[in-house]
Amino acid sequence: MKHKIILFATLALISIIGVTACGQAAANAVPAAVVAAPTPDMAAYRALLDDARSALEKSDFAEAKSLAQEAARLNPADNTAFGILQEAAVGEAADDYLKNLPDRRYRIDTEHFLANKVNGEPYFILDVREADEYEAGHIDNAVHIPLRELTQHLDKLPESKSHPILVYCHTQKRATHALVVLRELGYTNVYNLEGGIKAYQEWTENNPTPTPGPTATFEPEGPSC
Repeated sequence: MKHKIILFATLALISIIGVTACGQAAANAVPAAVVAAPTPDMAAYRALLDDARSALEKSDFAEAKSLAQEAARLNPADNTAFGILQEAAVGEAADDYLKNLPDRRYRIDTEHFLANKVNGEPYFILDVREADEYEAGHIDNAVHIPLRELTQHLDKLPESKSHPILVYCHTQKRATHALVVLRELGYTNVYNLEGGIKAYQEWTENNPTPTPGPTATFEPEGPSC
């Protein structure tokens, strides 16, 4: 499964280039003075974008890709649909990658995360939710980079590719996709907070914070190779 993310992203870009190239070829074949380009139905275009974003948020990547492709054909001059298409392709590749991993691979629950943290594990905590979610409440010292902007802000991550990174979102889905992307980029010590901030808040509301000491701490299952 290695490099599937890069492969799917490349295929998405090829689709983008293909749509754009077709539009350009048509423009070159017939002078603009003779036949004006048809005006896109902007209401239909915006509706398709909204539906594609909704499918993306629900992790229905196949539907998001289909809707984004339809939107791109309707209005190839705007890049918004192409961006959604690429996100959906990456999400679909990440899902495919994760289907082949054991359930607890690269995950750590709240209790053991806090126990490790209080015992000195220097986690870089990464929140990949949207801005409004982050502002409504987040884990102390978490750095906020929305999932869709992750590859644009790698400079915010630790310089060392082996530094421990804990990724979380609301439940777990977006964080898991971020984990796959980071591991494909060479970060070797990345883990997903099991259950996301929702599970974190429930656990901290009902349990005391772990104290330093020889508490047996959970070690997430590492890579198989």
